[in-house]
Amino acid sequence: MQTHGARPSEAPPVRLRDRLRPPSAGDPSLFTGAAVREPVRHTVQVTDPTSGAGLPVAVFEYLPEGRTTARTVVFVHGFRGDHHGLALLADCLPGDRILAVDLPGFGASAAFPAAEHSVAHHAGAVAEAVDQLQVPGDAVLLGHSYGSIVAAHLAGQDPCRWSALVLLNPISEPALSANGSVVDRLTAGVAQGYYEVAARLPERLGDAILRARPITWLTTLLMSETADVRILAHTHDQHLRHFSRFATRASLAQAYRASTTGSVVDSADRLALPVLLVAGTEDPMGSPASQQALAERIGAVSPRVSLAMLPGVGHLLHYEKAPECAALLEGFLAG
Repeated sequence: MQTHGARPSEAPPVRLRDRLRPPSAGDPSLFTGAAVREPVRHTVQVTDPTSGAGLPVAVFEYLPEGRTTARTVVFVHGFRGDHHGLALLADCLPGDRILAVDLPGFGASAAFPAAEHSVAHHAGAVAEAVDQLQVPGDAVLLGHSYGSIVAAHLAGQDPCRWSALVLLNPISEPALSANGSVVDRLTAGVAQGYYEVAARLPERLGDAILRARPITWLTTLLMSETADVRILAHTHDQHLRHFSRFATRASLAQAYRASTTGSVVDSADRLALPVLLVAGTEDPMGSPASQQALAERIGAVSPRVSLAMLPGVGHLLHYEKAPECAALLEGFLAG
């Protein structure tokens, strides 16, 4: 893996007071060892699959360093995220051309005016944006969390379109399915109710509830597993800055429903291309057993599948283990 920037310094420990009141975020290159890259924004028009109307979708391009013929990697972010969520991974892949899509309804992209914000419709928007930007046929497709479901759906529609599929924290079992644990189903059900109720409340009240900073802080606190206070501070900072960059309450509720009722398993039997799965042993949205079962199912049709389980990591691989994820990607593609 190529990196540019300072060597990562020793990690300061996380204390209880840091979790309760996170410190200010600093320079991420101090814990990634990679220089921060600044993307160029493109805006493309994609089609609402229900009304046929056009809507603007933002794609952020990270230009490669030092390669005349760079590999292209398309990034698909997770629920309530946008392209910022995968920025550390882009930093750790300086030789690659990265195209990070803001899904409709998130970040700088508009919501679908009529269509539901579903896995299929999000995948269709990514496909249309990729075609307009003339992404080469040997590009790599990468998705994190909900983005793993969207990316797998897209790759499964045309496996020959991509040279490989990389899934970080893949959703290996839907949280609202009968196979999920009682705790997982209860948590997902409560969260679904939170989004549904907020979408039906008067606009100012519902919007205030969804964008409440204490809710964002609590979500980050519960999801974080890092022992590095710099990573903890960066994660809180990024969530507070970007977690509320959604278009409408209705689009957010629809996307949450899609993220909890679907999984990568839905597309597993169609993934006839090389697939890398990277998951955390402490991820509440995909147990090690379910990740292994997913890898085996994909392996029945894929020419090459690899599963990497990172110990002591939960659902925030893209923040907590960005250099490791980049190294795994580089190694898999080199093989």
